[in-house]
Amino acid sequence: MKQDPICPICGDATAPDMAAWRFLALDQAPKNYVVLHCNGCGLRWLDPYPLPEDYQTIYGIGYYGNGRQIGGAYQEGTRERAPCDAAIARRLYIMGVTDGLLDVGCGTGDFLLEAARTGVDGEGVEPSDYAALTARSRGLRVHHGTLGDLPNPPALYAAAHCCHVLEHVPDAHAFLEQLRNLLRPAAPVYIEVPQQFDSILDRIARRLGRKNCYSEYSIHHHYFFSPNALTALLEANGFEITSMTSFLRCRRQGRRSGPRKWALQTLLQVANILGRRGDVIAVWARRTR
Repeated sequence: MKQDPICPICGDATAPDMAAWRFLALDQAPKNYVVLHCNGCGLRWLDPYPLPEDYQTIYGIGYYGNGRQIGGAYQEGTRERAPCDAAIARRLYIMGVTDGLLDVGCGTGDFLLEAARTGVDGEGVEPSDYAALTARSRGLRVHHGTLGDLPNPPALYAAAHCCHVLEHVPDAHAFLEQLRNLLRPAAPVYIEVPQQFDSILDRIARRLGRKNCYSEYSIHHHYFFSPNALTALLEANGFEITSMTSFLRCRRQGRRSGPRKWALQTLLQVANILGRRGDVIAVWARRTR
């Protein structure tokens, strides 16, 4: 009998996670996908790795323009992230970063623009040709491609911003090794990923029996991180975590105040305090080697 592969992060045993598989409606997928779950660090990942042609229509003009994504339109998500972008940019500036910022997966360049307004100069790298062209049209320095496509910089980068990117890459270890080699020693890094399946919101949705329909968004994430898995991954690749949270109040700061917003924010805050079960995993780290 074929054994399930070991966890790519901690090397522990894994098993198929049928609840996660059903939650993503992978029973309706055109290919046979499985969601594997590590018994040790809690990492989940999609096997096999989804190829670009399997979800090639996601990251074009429809996604960044008028298309829909999980959680709302890209533009709506950009507006919701704006207060967090401002807070991250301010923190980088307070740390002494005024230039040499690398925004990995910069999309249409909103964070780079916020950083520039704060006094932090930088550039981006973006695999979507439409998003990269849009960012360039806004006067930003953006390379079209992935980290491996970046030209050798004249100097190492002073900081990196990597928001909702790590869950998409085919090899998280290779990605972080490339990123580390582009950064100065002790350079600060902000990394944010969604917390799927184990967040309080997903747990409630499963308990209520919510049924998702299969779409390209069912397979556009390769990794599904837990706080423990992300910690182990970063430490294994030469990064030290300085702070971690699973709740960002700033994400919904712009929503209209009322009982619904208060209840959602309170639920996520309590879930974070009691067991880091909020809806994101947001990490500040620094390069140590």
